[in-house]
This record gives sequence, structure tokens and C-alpha cells, in this order.
Amino acid sequence: MKKEYFLVAAFAFFGLAYVLDYFAGPISFALATPLTFLTKSYLNSYPLTAFAVAIRALGIFISLLLLFSVIEKQYFVKAFTIFVLAILSELYAIQQIATGMRTTSIQWTLSISYAGMILVTSIIFYIVAGIIDSVSEKIKVKNNDHNNEKPNTT
Repeated sequence: MKKEYFLVAAFAFFGLAYVLDYFAGPISFALATPLTFLTKSYLNSYPLTAFAVAIRALGIFISLLLLFSVIEKQYFVKAFTIFVLAILSELYAIQQIATGMRTTSIQWTLSISYAGMILVTSIIFYIVAGIIDSVSEKIKVKNNDHNNEKPNTT
């Protein structure tokens, strides 16, 4: 698929999340961790907000993958960078929840946290792609070395 479609999808997810937040209205509640929001009591009490958070997290995830898609190959660099971003997003969310959401709203904080969790799948993908790419490069080099050898005709 073309990257433009993913860009449009990411913008659509952000727009939909904004509309859902508007209809859900302002919310405020105390959480111990970002995962606390995924309990049945919160999901039953705030279903529209939960859907908006999930849609926004997908938008963040797609946006980050689009950003990394401009880098050719470099799978291990991508995996490491995404790993760092995932850890930072979790730490940011934990600190925001602990300090009372001074910088971002609870919806954005949860979305950033869940996007960081979803990024683990892309870390695994990039590690596997890096291993496959490394092995295929070694096989190509070995085949080229083998083909370049001249046969003995004595």
C-alpha cells in the first residue's frame, strides 16, 4: 500500500478521536498506572473515551511507523530507536499520571502510553527483518564469492 493512505488514516484517526472526545465531554479521574484504565470498571464507565484513546493510540502508532518508513533498511537502528521511544512514552505517561496531568490531558497521556505498548510489535518486526536481511546479505556475498572463483582446467 502507498504511504499516503496510511498518512490519511492517521489523520482520520486523530480527527475521529477529537470528535469522540468532544462528544464524551471532559473527564477527570485518578489512575495509579496507565493500565488501570483498561479494567472493566473504567471501560464500562467511559466507553467513548476508551474508544477515542484507542483510536488516537493507533494514529500515533501509524504516524511513527510512517516516520520510520523513510529510513531505508537499518532495521536494528529502527528497532532500538522505537524501543527507546516506547520506554520514554511509558515513563512519560507514568509521570503525567503521578503529577496530575500538567502537560497533556488524561486522554492524550493514555494514548501515548498505549501507542508505546503497541510499538513493541514493530520492535519485534524490525528485529526479525534485520536478522533476515543480515542472513540474506551473507548468503549473497557467499554466492558472489563462489561464482567469482575460476574453475581449475588443468
